[in-house]
Amino acid sequence: MSSAMKTARWSRSTLFMASLGWLLLTAASYLWIPLFRMIWRLNGLVLAVFWLWAVLWSCTAVMAYLSLKAYTRAFAALVIAAVIGAIIWTTDWKAVYVDSQFWLHRDEFAALAAAYDNRESLVVPWWMEYLSIDGQVRRQGDVLYLPVFEDAWRAETGVGIAHLSGPPDSQTIVQTAAGDIGSPVRDLGGGWWWVE
Repeated sequence: MSSAMKTARWSRSTLFMASLGWLLLTAASYLWIPLFRMIWRLNGLVLAVFWLWAVLWSCTAVMAYLSLKAYTRAFAALVIAAVIGAIIWTTDWKAVYVDSQFWLHRDEFAALAAAYDNRESLVVPWWMEYLSIDGQVRRQGDVLYLPVFEDAWRAETGVGIAHLSGPPDSQTIVQTAAGDIGSPVRDLGGGWWWVE
């Protein structure tokens, strides 16, 4: 096997590894909330490893193309890696995850809100454990609150999802943690709001 063929094979392998790195980084970024629930302090380390993997293999792929004097492919690989990296870096993955979970489980959110409005017992679906701190919802007067994040040490700050009985106004507040109150900032639909 000639040296050029070995280098060509190596460049395809590095491109595959770079693509796999970007795919894993995207998945880990999207699943930041469930990963935070499972591995808490190691979550940042996992993301850093995937960033390192994707960037290093992308650079290796560019260098492999340069060694083949395939300058157009090297430039294309560099631009694609830079664009994908910028998209992953600037995307609010927590909002994407919350929005997608709400979209996927719209009927279950509606059933939970209906049970709350009818003063029935609240049966929380199993998958909410990966969206909420404890997989539970909390009644707060006219508000049904699902805590997504809370300061783990002092419970001074928190954010989450709340179902409001009517449209929010400047007086609408939700207790997001023991020492924090928040207000609805983003409409998720069906009376559910993101609260910060």
